[in-house]
Amino acid sequence: MESSTERHHFAGFWSRAAARIIDLLIIIAAFNLIYLADRLGADAGLWTGMGLDEGDPAGAGFSLANVLRGLFFLTFPVFYYVYLHGTYGQTFGKMALKIKVVNEDGTPLDYRKAFLRWLGYFLCDLTFYIGYLWAAFDPRKQGLHDKVCKTVVVRTDVPSPPPASVAPEAPPEAPPGEAASLDTGGSPPI
Repeated sequence: MESSTERHHFAGFWSRAAARIIDLLIIIAAFNLIYLADRLGADAGLWTGMGLDEGDPAGAGFSLANVLRGLFFLTFPVFYYVYLHGTYGQTFGKMALKIKVVNEDGTPLDYRKAFLRWLGYFLCDLTFYIGYLWAAFDPRKQGLHDKVCKTVVVRTDVPSPPPASVAPEAPPEAPPGEAASLDTGGSPPI
């Protein structure tokens, strides 16, 4: 049986780290864009502000608008990672670096597995980022979150060879007594 190490070209630590930095920059840019639009709308009087300025009354921070703002800032990263990994197997950072997350057997992730893998990021954070560094020394380049979820990050710019269990299709054999021919039995074109 062929091991998965022979079938996949694993993404290295540095390409994974660069993809993570790109993803974090995209999330921070989205946060800043929403914050800026929110501030401009509040300053123009279109809706209430956040209530975090110096002259605002106490308790203004718990308005419905602020709850919705907080919900956005908490759920957007979850949506970003889970939706993109579950749909494409790649975030925008991984797309830029031509790497992809797949299950250990090479099948794509579903949303459940993508969510569990996102939760696995917290394990890496709780271990003071040792869970991420683990990928630099692991033979299959798996971080702690990959090991827990049984996923690998592979390069998409290098084609993976087919598994050894897949044999090429043999042409059909001619019936006994007849010579093998490529002729289909119809009359030849004139």
